[in-house]
Amino acid sequence: MTAEPHARVDNYWDASKKPRVVSPPLIGDAAVDVAIIGAGYTGLSTAFHLKAAEPSLEIAVLESETVGFGASGRNAGFVMTLFGASVGMMKALHGGARVREAHDYMVRSIAGLEAMLAEHKLDCDYERSGFLKVATSPRYVARIRDEIALFEELGIEGYRWLNIGELAGRVRSPTFLGGCLEPGCGLINPRKWVDALAGLALGKGVRLYEQTRVNKVRREGGKFHLSTDNGTVTADKLVFASNGYTHLIPGMRSKQLPAFVFIVVSEPLTAEQRAAIGWAGREGIEDGRNFMHFYRLTPDNRILMGGGPGFVPFAGRMHHDAYPAAWQHLEEFIGTTFPALRGIRIAHRWGGAFSVTANSTPQIGTLHGGAAAYSVGCTGHGVAMTHMNGRILRDLVLGRSSDLTDLWFVNRRSLPLPPEPFSSLGAKAVTVAMALDDWWCARGAKPT
Repeated sequence: MTAEPHARVDNYWDASKKPRVVSPPLIGDAAVDVAIIGAGYTGLSTAFHLKAAEPSLEIAVLESETVGFGASGRNAGFVMTLFGASVGMMKALHGGARVREAHDYMVRSIAGLEAMLAEHKLDCDYERSGFLKVATSPRYVARIRDEIALFEELGIEGYRWLNIGELAGRVRSPTFLGGCLEPGCGLINPRKWVDALAGLALGKGVRLYEQTRVNKVRREGGKFHLSTDNGTVTADKLVFASNGYTHLIPGMRSKQLPAFVFIVVSEPLTAEQRAAIGWAGREGIEDGRNFMHFYRLTPDNRILMGGGPGFVPFAGRMHHDAYPAAWQHLEEFIGTTFPALRGIRIAHRWGGAFSVTANSTPQIGTLHGGAAAYSVGCTGHGVAMTHMNGRILRDLVLGRSSDLTDLWFVNRRSLPLPPEPFSSLGAKAVTVAMALDDWWCARGAKPT
């Protein structure tokens, strides 16, 4: 697939946020204790928690664009417990005990996010709305019910099957044959959340340099030297918090690759349209596909629809924020899912990249004998986990052992991605297999 980089991109979340003053870029040289590359959720959370733990530290966050430019400012705002890929795949890769530990971590991440919102009185349009995974064919019914059974087998609670009638009592679509309800999840305005994290970090005295691209990282004399267009930062410790852009940093290409996904947002729904589809609980929704569709209501009652056609760009090229064919698909999918909304005007369209590792499992670890730390591979589910990942990175930077650094996915030996063109060819093969599986699962008549 080929995206069109010059089509108009209009991110709804940018239009919904409060104005903030962009921090000036680095001009000249600076020396700090800790340098952090990336001003998204992970980088800003790491900076905040580091400064809170050790106020004397001099910390600089370097961002090539502006705060939340990447996935942190472009996602759909789902605050959920999904860790990596599906629970079945995670069990096959890592075993049941590790799936339980990862799930507990995600539950803890949601609780921690909610606690931060309350403690700092942050208005980020957060709502504990719950999450629905819906089945749109008999094979997806079987697959989702198998996932619920696996959760029960692993001793993980909080998942309940809803039959057609029960699901219709929550949200009405002729395509829904049932679904899984997980009440412990929520929705947030992702742009307000990342801006709030920036405010918290700045309030602690963290230096933030926006529009400051790191062109080269060199380690010499026990220190890191980060070369930018207009200066150099020298640091004792370094954190890579660039998520889907990490492969662009020399020496980090094998850690992850970017995958692009696209989103549309409608005009506000009328009272009649809301009544036609129900959805009083305002749950976040995903379907059971590999190339899933995800959708929610925004705070001002627009419908956000994302997912469907996506792709991994060749050689990690990042100029694919626009994809008119995907936007057209999503607009049509709104009408298929909710016939009462067919033809609704689309007011916003955008896209962006999230981070995927070789086995779709998040990775957090250290490099250079512990002098550097990194976090990659949220796999599109990073809203909840990234602020907790920041606490892990804090402990790794400070060199202290904790219950967080003892988690199995921290400093785990991971499979590196192969060099190009093999990385892109492998990603293409995986996406073709996923699409074929979706085609097979979508076939079949409704149960009678």
